Amino acid sequence: MTDLETLPQSTVPEETDLVMTLAGADAIHFLQGQTTADFENTEPGAVRFAAFCNPKGRVIADVLAIVVSNDQVMLRGRQAVMTALATHLKPYLSFSKSTLSDSHWRISCEKIGAQRSATEHAARLQYDADTLVRIDIPRSDDITESWRVSGTAAHSQAAEPLALAEVDIMTARARVELETIGAYLPQDLNYDLNGTVSFTKGCYTGQEIVARLHYRGTPKRRLYRAVIDDTGGTVAPGSRLSNASNRAVGSVVNHASIRGAQQALIELTPEAASDSVLLEDPQDTLSAIEACYEESDHSTSSR
Repeated sequence: MTDLETLPQSTVPEETDLVMTLAGADAIHFLQGQTTADFENTEPGAVRFAAFCNPKGRVIADVLAIVVSNDQVMLRGRQAVMTALATHLKPYLSFSKSTLSDSHWRISCEKIGAQRSATEHAARLQYDADTLVRIDIPRSDDITESWRVSGTAAHSQAAEPLALAEVDIMTARARVELETIGAYLPQDLNYDLNGTVSFTKGCYTGQEIVARLHYRGTPKRRLYRAVIDDTGGTVAPGSRLSNASNRAVGSVVNHASIRGAQQALIELTPEAASDSVLLEDPQDTLSAIEACYEESDHSTSSR
């Protein structure tokens, strides 16, 4: 098990995330029983976005998982969230033939000039002799996320570097932050629409709640992309969003500056998207609100 005191506590914008390694004979089996994603029958290089939930079906961590082998999976998540996740998983790992340890891999993203094949979904594992030194992960047709050990080149010469936070917003990939651990159902973040949740796999913590909403209910909130018009201060994840009548209609999930504009992923009641949406602190108005996915099962009731 990882020594939590050794995990990095300070971050810079392009290093908000941490890569950890789950290793051991039970690594795949452990993730199969703990996360929303299906890890059965995976091959080296398999890419899985996955979420860990609490018994109430609320997301406590999101990870990008890369299967290296049958007994090794690498997990990338927010540094503070991964620290909390390691603590949460400690009692479960004590009964598993696998261990979770921190690593010092670096993370970078780049926009490439040539588009990759639409059929390419697996990560590319690069080795130096028998040592894994780099993992390249397709995030879209023209964006690659790379994990690398120190000394490995970060970008190709023709690449345009991008911050991970930019890529997440551009690709509508909602992230759990320290402030929002346990705040959202997977459906609030569109995890049921983008492959993060498998509805054909076996049980995992919170599965009954998530499945019941999928099959018998309608999500009250969905993920949207928006522009924050004139933020005069720091926008905290989880910040309340309200309508003109000061009724709560959602919250800020993630926020980043992209090409000079303050952009955000927000979870929002669908009926509020066509009305005025206000940020409570700092007080600002959201504009250019657009749904990240077209979906017809929205509920208009409040929670």
